[in-house]
Amino acid sequence: MNKLMFGHTLRMLRTTAGISLRTLAKKIDVSPAYLSQVELGKLNPPTYKRIKKIGETIGIPVSLLIEISHRPNPNTIMLLRGHQELNELIKLTFEIGLKDRDIFEIIALMRKLGGSGYRKLIHYGKDHSSDFIKTGRNKLSSEVQSSPINQIAFSELADNRLVFMRLEFTEKSELLRYMMDKIGILYSSFDLDRTYKKLMSSEAEDSSGLGNGAAIPHLFLDELDQTIIAIARIPKGIDFSAIDKKPVFLVCLILSNPVSYQSHLNLLAYFARKFQLPTFMAEILKAGSKKSILSMLFNGMI
Repeated sequence: MNKLMFGHTLRMLRTTAGISLRTLAKKIDVSPAYLSQVELGKLNPPTYKRIKKIGETIGIPVSLLIEISHRPNPNTIMLLRGHQELNELIKLTFEIGLKDRDIFEIIALMRKLGGSGYRKLIHYGKDHSSDFIKTGRNKLSSEVQSSPINQIAFSELADNRLVFMRLEFTEKSELLRYMMDKIGILYSSFDLDRTYKKLMSSEAEDSSGLGNGAAIPHLFLDELDQTIIAIARIPKGIDFSAIDKKPVFLVCLILSNPVSYQSHLNLLAYFARKFQLPTFMAEILKAGSKKSILSMLFNGMI
């Protein structure tokens, strides 16, 4: 399953970036035939060194592509061997029950605050530890406010009017038409029918169904002056011609101006990384509100 999702994601990112199979193969010093087999999910992801080169060539954070591939970073392995405290930290995250989104939030917060800022936060936590210790019936002794990192400008990335909690379409074409119509109500700067036809043509050429119950249909539109994201949950599932031939339950539609292609690529890679996590998919499909869906989707966004 991992190599299927990696291969399909790689092809989606490569074609979106406008890079030919032959060009990318030459950049990473492999044959086009080999790279084609990787993209088809018939071969395992390339070595760490080549994945790093792919990320640099396509123009996305290498860390995202490495995580999608599940290839171990040799530098990380050497780091863990030399620092027992890191092994203890990893072990503890599982022991205390931290979830994927918790770890993503910690990573994002560390990047935001930097070393000095994060150390200040740790010292603050030590001085006020009683505020966060569980009491009585598993409740916190005082309510902890969400970190600003959790509110990563959701309004700039997705409008909750374009979050659909429960849709029951049985055809991909009908679902995407519905989502496009709803986008058209809020944004009138582009030709709705032409965009829909272009989207369906793209889907016919190569389905955006990544596997693991998720799909990321996407387009570049010259008429747009911002990125638009629409999110739909389909509880009963829908045939999206996904790479794993299983139903899709979550669809994230992304529309961007070609000028924003770099952030568009990063969004694709970011979503692909999240959607391959079984725990994440299970939780977002159970989320009880639009706010929860947006929070889960964008927490950890860098």
